[in-house]
Amino acid sequence: MNASPETGPVEGPVPHLPRAVVICAALWVVFHLLAAAGLVGSHALRSVHVGGAILLTLAVRPLSGRWRLLDACLACATVIAVAYLVIESERILMDNWFRYLWPERILATILLVALMESIRRALGLAFVALICTAIAYAIWGNFIPGSFGHRGLSVDRLLFSFYLGTQGVTAMLIGISAGVVALFLVFGEFLNAGGAGRTFINIALRLGGRVRGGAGLVAVIGSAFMGMISGSAVANVASTGVLTIPLMRKLGFSRNLSGSIEAVASTGGQFMPPIMGPGAFLMAELLGISYLDVASAALIPSTLFYIGLLLAVYLLAGRHGLQPVPENLMPSRRVAYAPWALVTLVLPVGLLVGMVIARFTVQYAVLWALGATVILMMANAAFSNRARPAPERARAFGRTMANGLKLAAINIAYIGIIIAAAQMIVAVINLSGLGATLSQIIVMLGQENLILSLILTMMVAIMLGMGMPTPAAYAVAAAVLAPPLSRLGLETLPSHLFIYYFACLAAITPPVAAGIFAACAISGGRVMPTAGHALRLALPLFLVPFLFISDPVLLMDADMGRVILATTTGAVGVCALTMASVGFFRIPVHPAGRIGLGCGALLLLAPGWESDAAGFLAVAAVLALHLKRARRGISTGGEKQPSRPN
Repeated sequence: MNASPETGPVEGPVPHLPRAVVICAALWVVFHLLAAAGLVGSHALRSVHVGGAILLTLAVRPLSGRWRLLDACLACATVIAVAYLVIESERILMDNWFRYLWPERILATILLVALMESIRRALGLAFVALICTAIAYAIWGNFIPGSFGHRGLSVDRLLFSFYLGTQGVTAMLIGISAGVVALFLVFGEFLNAGGAGRTFINIALRLGGRVRGGAGLVAVIGSAFMGMISGSAVANVASTGVLTIPLMRKLGFSRNLSGSIEAVASTGGQFMPPIMGPGAFLMAELLGISYLDVASAALIPSTLFYIGLLLAVYLLAGRHGLQPVPENLMPSRRVAYAPWALVTLVLPVGLLVGMVIARFTVQYAVLWALGATVILMMANAAFSNRARPAPERARAFGRTMANGLKLAAINIAYIGIIIAAAQMIVAVINLSGLGATLSQIIVMLGQENLILSLILTMMVAIMLGMGMPTPAAYAVAAAVLAPPLSRLGLETLPSHLFIYYFACLAAITPPVAAGIFAACAISGGRVMPTAGHALRLALPLFLVPFLFISDPVLLMDADMGRVILATTTGAVGVCALTMASVGFFRIPVHPAGRIGLGCGALLLLAPGWESDAAGFLAVAAVLALHLKRARRGISTGGEKQPSRPN
């Protein structure tokens, strides 16, 4: 399997692994569950998490031929290095700063080499080059003139920090990956094994399939649902795109447009409550707040995201004369809303959300939700297909459980490698003082013009997201960009959500745009035209973070009356900007009307009742004139007949 940024290890066919590896991977997953139950210490959990991620990555992406001996050597060395961390954990935690033995230097070097090789296989050479550049900067920073120079760090200091210090393999980011993110990945895999993905698509077909351009709406709704449990743009494209993109193609959507719709919809799934992407769990732990606070704050911005996207797809369908999903391709109401399918979906997710709302810890809530999922799967195996012999049903259930554990282990390993790589970069940023330097630059800009600081923050978050998977991009960007935003007087949660939002949108932003590449692999479209469609679909959505960071009322940080008013004006503004972007509403919109809608939308999106009133008047006036033209059948702003999209 080829490795690339944002390309998870379970894309495409599930890799075949020896039975011994599968058993060890399953036990590794169970180890995380035992740790969540409080039966394993934090230091041991983090060490075993990183070590297991390295070993499984080596197994999933092995070298060929005579190079297999290198895999065996790296695996043995990793086991020894991690075993030392676990056995000597008490002494390591109690020892004095920067005092370690020569065998520890050797073990640190070996583990670093094994981790770098795992990063190369999972994320690609570009990520390895990025980490090597960061390490070189840390060591030879004293040769760099100006503000970005520093006194330089010794190799001993870096190795100690990586292996035994608080900035390495047992750092807080690793703890979040092992203690929270891993549990959600296990829950998501078992929920999907229980049929959640097919249920999501069936429900989406019933909800959106009968509307004009229904195949595109199904892609948006299905990807929003799946995003709640996948938390990765590429994984979301890979799982739902294989169903939705062929359906869109069959009903007249072009290769480029169908790929762009799926990529944008899957990107939004990373910040769609109640179960957001791994970066949301990182955010909650970094800020020391409840995950419920993060999810509730993201609710309105994610809703605005999907309102704009649904409207854009609907308007594009009208512009190009695309039809609803035919009745023969629609699941029956009985199939889509089958009681058992809804129970296996709603009960575990409802239990998870309910326990989070009741302020139980996230780990505790996920354990209960996972237990409910497994019990429902057992009941389904026991009572469905009664015509099959009981031993055969038991074996089928066992295979489902084993495959779920296997896929969960692979995903945990992939995220673990991502977080470990991000932690290495964050460590260099903290140890070298680079974060403080960048903070000063952003603060200086912000003192002159806050918008300039926010635009610079947006650009850096997107650039980091282009080269990294979202969790890593957010972790690094938060370390660099969040402190200066706080120094400029912006609240902490809006600042982190702002950074996370743009780290997610990097998946559809050229030139890298990993989500676009994944969609094109299914649709057969061209990358840059697909990315162009995606940017047009998402254009209004790039403004949403500026709304909630300038006025946190959209994060439900105000009384309900203000929240409802801000949500309403925001929704109308996003819809108006979407109409201006697409240029169609019943008939093509005149260029002057598109400008008027765009200006009115910006006024609606700006905080303050005066701008809201002016924006409403502008949008209402433009739409009144446009609808009058539509009734008269006048179409001077675009083509008179529907045209096929490119």
